[in-house]
Amino acid sequence: MSVESIPITNEFERKIPHEVEHKYIPIFPNDLEVYRSNGWPIEQFYLSHPSESFSLRLREEFKDGALHYEATLKDTGYITADGIASMEITTPVSPELYQLYRSPDTPVLRKIRAEPLPGVTIDFYEDGLVQVESESPANWLEFVRLHGDRFVEVTGDRSSDNEWKAHLSFRRSNNGSEALKPRADLASKDIINDILVANKPGEPTIVHIGGRSGSGKSTIVREVQAGLGNLGIESIVLSTDDYHRGNTWLVDYNGGEAWTKWDDAVVYDTAALAIDLAELRAGRPIWQRSIDFSVCEPKITGTIQPAPVVIIEGIYAGSADIASPDHLSYEMTTPFATCVGRRLLRDMRERPKFADPVASLSYMLREAEPAYRNQSKVRV
Repeated sequence: MSVESIPITNEFERKIPHEVEHKYIPIFPNDLEVYRSNGWPIEQFYLSHPSESFSLRLREEFKDGALHYEATLKDTGYITADGIASMEITTPVSPELYQLYRSPDTPVLRKIRAEPLPGVTIDFYEDGLVQVESESPANWLEFVRLHGDRFVEVTGDRSSDNEWKAHLSFRRSNNGSEALKPRADLASKDIINDILVANKPGEPTIVHIGGRSGSGKSTIVREVQAGLGNLGIESIVLSTDDYHRGNTWLVDYNGGEAWTKWDDAVVYDTAALAIDLAELRAGRPIWQRSIDFSVCEPKITGTIQPAPVVIIEGIYAGSADIASPDHLSYEMTTPFATCVGRRLLRDMRERPKFADPVASLSYMLREAEPAYRNQSKVRV
């Protein structure tokens, strides 16, 4: 799976919430049954595969007499002397959002969780396994003093990972079938070969490359352009991002109220892109558009001349406004959780207004992904 490069610095790292924990298996799990009665039920499901660089789960728990819902994004983490350290970003979600993402294809894990001491939790799993986690070294020592040193540390062991447990349970319940297994990446060489086959003298070849934010569209477009260039074939790129209507237009469209749904289809003027595309096919130049994200307003930066290959990329590259049966069309296969993780880290670095990781995760689950799924349903 190709991964966009996101440089990490110490200053950047400090902006990201982390957890550090140890994991243990009790040698005598029955000794901990005394805590079960004070525990609370948890159901959580995963929108990610263990092979991904990010894990995304949604959780429902009944605690203190009420149901609570949350979503958590993690990375794979790394082992330190203090335990396994990993990014952990958690945001509340609504019951409706929880149900939106839950499906028969999502690996589910159920357990009873007890917390005998702050920072020390015991999970009693549905399949009978018991596991203890500690985020408090001092309270872990107190817990061991009470119960004896009768635990085996499994920190970093694959089988101690809840996502791994959920996927194992899914496969056992589905005759070995695997859930959410990532598909093979799009290959730039295959797209180039398709372009060569589709080429018609005197007429540009139109290529659409769509996908979620963070899916690697820009990377594969660069690879395709470089490969075509090596063959002496000129290409140009039109991004749906460059047809962003801008804050002024969107606020006016919204009756003077601030605009917040930045992934909605109305944000991108795909009708204008269709007109520009027709001009290029007719052999005429078009204005070069872009969006100045510092003020969130569109601007003209020059002109674009026609070329033998026109590549359209963006989350709305498959819009019905610009799609045609004679165009080549591709969708990035990068999994949802990986896209969320990449976009979140990129927004924190490049767009200060989205620097709150909790708010960013909430937005992507509430707005970005539903908008992406909705527009996918109407592509031609």
